[in-house]
Amino acid sequence: MSNIYLGCAIWGYRPWVGQFLPAGTSNGDMLKAYAERLTTVEINATFYAVPDQPTLLRWASDTPSNFRFCPKVPRAISHSGNLTQQIAATKAFVAQMQFLGEKLGPIFLQLGPSYSPANFGDLQTWLAAWDQRVPLAVEVRHRGWFAAQAAQRLNGLLAEHGVGRVLVDVRPINTGVTSDQVILDARRKKPTVPYHVDVTAPFVLLRFMGHPELAIDQPLLEQWADTIVAMLNDGLTVYGFMHCPIEERSPEMCEILAQALVARGVAYPLPTPPAPIQQLSLF
Repeated sequence: MSNIYLGCAIWGYRPWVGQFLPAGTSNGDMLKAYAERLTTVEINATFYAVPDQPTLLRWASDTPSNFRFCPKVPRAISHSGNLTQQIAATKAFVAQMQFLGEKLGPIFLQLGPSYSPANFGDLQTWLAAWDQRVPLAVEVRHRGWFAAQAAQRLNGLLAEHGVGRVLVDVRPINTGVTSDQVILDARRKKPTVPYHVDVTAPFVLLRFMGHPELAIDQPLLEQWADTIVAMLNDGLTVYGFMHCPIEERSPEMCEILAQALVARGVAYPLPTPPAPIQQLSLF
C-alpha cells in the first residue's frame, strides 16, 4: 500500500449505519466497521478529555495493522495561551497516547485563533521539549501566521524539529452564496485561512473542509489528488481527513479522493461499504 491514509473526523456516527457502515452495526463495533473501510481517523475526543489506558488498548485491538489514529492535543494545552507552562501536561498526554502502539499516527496541535506570531517564542520553547520520535503537526489559525515573513519563520521552526504544518483547505465550504444555516454555521466555526501547501516534515496532514454539495468538492479533490501524487513521489506520507457539516457526506468525499488517486496509479484500497452509499448529484 502506498503511504497514503484517508479518513474522517469521527467513527461513531449512527446515521452511517446501513449506508457507509453495515446495517445492524452496534455502537461497540462501529470502530471495527469503520476501520474496514478507511485507514485513519482524527481523534477529536482527546481535545476534550484524555482516554484511559483500557480505551486506547481497545481501539488499537479493534483496528488492522495499517490503521492510524491522529489524536488532537487537549484544549487545556493548546488553548491555554501559554504552551511553555503546559510542557509537563504535554509529556503526560504523549505518554498516554503510546498505548495505541503502532496505530499512533501524527499527533496534531490545533492552536486557537488568538495565538499569533507574537507567541513565536512560546511555541519555540514548547517544540524544543517535544519528543521528536513522536510525529507532530501544528495547525495555526491566526491570519498573522500566513503573512510571508511570519510564514517563513514558522515553517523554518517546524522544519527544524521535523514537525508538519497542518494543511487546512476551507475553499469548498466557503464557495458560493448561501442562506443555508448549516453551511453558515460551518463557515463561522471554521478558520478563514488562505490555501497553502507548506511541507515541513516527512509527512503531510490535510484537513479538507468539504461542502455538502459534492459537485463543489470534486474538482478540488481532483486537484488534491494531483498534489498528493506529487507528495507521494517525493517520499512523503499523507494523511487526508475529510470534514463536512453534513457528516453523511464525509465518507463519500473519501471515496471521491480515493478513486481520483487510483485513477492516477496510486494503489489505495477504496472504501468498501456493504451497500451502495446514497449517491448525491456530482454534476
